[in-house]
Amino acid sequence: MKPISLFILFWISIHIQAVDNLRISDIRSLGMGGNGVTQSVLFNPALVTLHTDKMLYINYLNRYGVKELGTMGMEFVYPNPWLSAAVDISSFGYDRYRETLFRVSVGKRLNDRWKMGIGFQYQMLQTELWEAVPKRLSTDVGLLFTPIDKLLIGMLIMNFPSVSIYKHTIETNCFTGYSVQIGFQWEIINSLLIVGTVETNQAHTWAGNAGIEYVPFRNFRVRAGVQTVPLLPTLGIGYRLARFTIDVATVYHPVLGVSSGLGLSYSF
Repeated sequence: MKPISLFILFWISIHIQAVDNLRISDIRSLGMGGNGVTQSVLFNPALVTLHTDKMLYINYLNRYGVKELGTMGMEFVYPNPWLSAAVDISSFGYDRYRETLFRVSVGKRLNDRWKMGIGFQYQMLQTELWEAVPKRLSTDVGLLFTPIDKLLIGMLIMNFPSVSIYKHTIETNCFTGYSVQIGFQWEIINSLLIVGTVETNQAHTWAGNAGIEYVPFRNFRVRAGVQTVPLLPTLGIGYRLARFTIDVATVYHPVLGVSSGLGLSYSF
């Protein structure tokens, strides 16, 4: 990639704060619009309490067909009756521009209706444009509430509090800021799930997403959704074979084109 392309990529990554290159919801939820509050442990740490089996996830998202704009993530979830936990590693970019995230999440069932989780993450940015490496430590706090059967409500505060270990300049914010989100998922009937999220953050006053998942036959799922700010439609499918699950999703941008994602999970 030419130096000018590197500069453009760098500029986009640190100035378009609506995009978190590292925090992508898993590919299943991405196909439904990207609701991480009630579906992705990488967003809401309280979700570790809903797992009954140990899970290993591998996700890859390629933005607009450009390999340098790819995000690779791995996650391991370890459920425990006393305190469940998860470990995440995410990487975005390529050799000359790399963002990396390491995360540990723990969650606890408070009672039959309430669950709580806390996530701790360490982020760093490596680029040829700077000699030093900006780093940040931040915390997420998540809650889950089940008012009735098959209805789940999630509440999440992301990246608050946070501490920057190094900043290139006072004016440059290398990482996305805080985000407050409220979401839900509701299984209306056995074969239909609807989800949605409302978010406020430092970049936009309000943003959100919504989507559905339909099960036409056993082990196969069809998904559709939409993201706002900007308005992006999403589609996805999923298939479960024994202990393996494969998920595929696409996100369409009216100007930049299609982003595609592939996810693989294994339960044991």
